[in-house]
Amino acid sequence: MKNKKKLAILIGFMPNPRIFKRAALESEMYDVHIICWNRGENMIDHNIAENCTIHEIKINASNNPLKRLIPYYRFRAEAIKILKKLNPAVIHSQMIDMLKIAIKYNSHKKQKAQLIYEIADLHRFLVDKQSSPIKKVIQIYLRKEDIRCCKKISLLIITSNKYYDMYFKSFVPEEKVLYFPNVPDLSAFELYRPHNGTDENFTVGFIGGIRYKHQCEILLEAAKSIDMPLLFAGFENGEPEIENKSKEYNKCTWTGGVDYKSEIAELYGKCDVIYSVYDADMANVRVALPNKVYEAVYCELPIIVAKNTYLSELVRQWGIGKAVDHKTADELTSVLQRMRDDREYYNTLARNCTKHKSEINLEIYNEKLRKRLE
Repeated sequence: MKNKKKLAILIGFMPNPRIFKRAALESEMYDVHIICWNRGENMIDHNIAENCTIHEIKINASNNPLKRLIPYYRFRAEAIKILKKLNPAVIHSQMIDMLKIAIKYNSHKKQKAQLIYEIADLHRFLVDKQSSPIKKVIQIYLRKEDIRCCKKISLLIITSNKYYDMYFKSFVPEEKVLYFPNVPDLSAFELYRPHNGTDENFTVGFIGGIRYKHQCEILLEAAKSIDMPLLFAGFENGEPEIENKSKEYNKCTWTGGVDYKSEIAELYGKCDVIYSVYDADMANVRVALPNKVYEAVYCELPIIVAKNTYLSELVRQWGIGKAVDHKTADELTSVLQRMRDDREYYNTLARNCTKHKSEINLEIYNEKLRKRLE
């Protein structure tokens, strides 16, 4: 470690599996430090980060952007103090507010850190049409800030090619862009065993954070209508209304928060089909490629997604699932029923997952990032 230059990963949230994947790769060449913002969540076990050092800044903050301003400036001050002590050669930032902190730190340095900017999700405020005059002004300001800040970066990492086409193409040169889909670290799936549900226990699963309440209500409605077991495995800060409604259905299992590395394989091993339908009225949803699709492919589980999205194009191209209307339960109900009752159809989708496993190899993309870091 002493002979390695330092790399700081700067994030405004607690580290998730994607962050630890980046840290694992970057630690091959750098002494990696994760500077993260605990806004009031549970403390994490720092022992899980064997390949890096975590600097956890605990400052409670609201989800309301305006109410978060003062806590953000407090976090910024603490983060810059840590950066000054570390003197990193590289700062890997997630989202624009963290990139602005890295740029401010660099403004006082003669030997400036190289800046990596990673976008896992395009914020809907940047790409969705805004109706109110105030929101339009804020959107214009934020877009100008992105353009200004991206002039300072050495590398832009995106998890969907469509992010570049939709938003970054006009102000970030293509040679600065690295496409790195959110493929899983398969070491977390070593204990995975398929469920192979029968007609009675054929189970549809939703695994991940609950951000789109209506789409979860649709899933509950569809599962109830055909008496299908349902697994909800969300995060601790989920949607209370969905949790309460799910508990009213006697064939629904609700797990609450999950530990990805130790529990994800077991959770997928309880499912026969994966539900990944989000609100496709939102522009950022229409271009995103969530990690669920790659996890489902590895586990050879058909996936159900929303129509008129980039994700639905991929699902159709690979033949690994079905796209449905994201507003009502009618199409979803029919698809779930067919997957359960028509085993020839279901097995065809599962076999197509097997055919595309080679395309979700994390090491393929790690090697591309490794070359950029070198």
